[in-house]
Amino acid sequence: MSAHAWMSPDGCIWMLTQVPAAEPRLSCLHHAGLLAAAILGIVVARSSSIQIAVQFACYGALHGGAVAICLEPRPVRWRALAFVAAAALLSGSLARAGLPAAQLLAGRGVQAAALLVVAVSAFAGALGYGALLRYWLRYPLAPAPLVMIALACTFAACVALVPMRQYPSGGTAWLAIFWWLAFSGGLCAAPRRARPAREPPEAMKQQMP
Repeated sequence: MSAHAWMSPDGCIWMLTQVPAAEPRLSCLHHAGLLAAAILGIVVARSSSIQIAVQFACYGALHGGAVAICLEPRPVRWRALAFVAAAALLSGSLARAGLPAAQLLAGRGVQAAALLVVAVSAFAGALGYGALLRYWLRYPLAPAPLVMIALACTFAACVALVPMRQYPSGGTAWLAIFWWLAFSGGLCAAPRRARPAREPPEAMKQQMP
């Protein structure tokens, strides 16, 4: 191929828009081990004196770190750190917004206010988390599997209210554990999205050997 073809405007655009062949892939076995360690950690270190928003921010950072570390190939460090920080902010913000929402609904006589808030927060959190995963870590998660994962997280978070009431000493850790398992399980089971390769422009094709 001639240098003129490479340096043409079409050739430059084609080269800049190419997607690397190696897309991020989650090492599910490694991730399961880290997730088990994180679950053990929050069970041992749980404290009811910490604000709910701070607790959930820590949950988001822990799971985000467990995902970023287990990607192959490893993401650029600044992108991994940005993803963990964004996950913590998202989780903490949803928890902070959920508390007054639950109190408002309960004050207006809405039955099962806590269940409704937990379901909405779990669904929104999964969608937002998946979007962060796609944006910051370039993980090839298609919209349809992401919605299915979000529904699984919603169901899991609602189920977590049962042990949370029966064993209140676990506190909010029950919600985090069930949500983590649903999202990570869905991420490992989700089909990988294939990114179509872009064809080179005609000017470059004609000069290819």
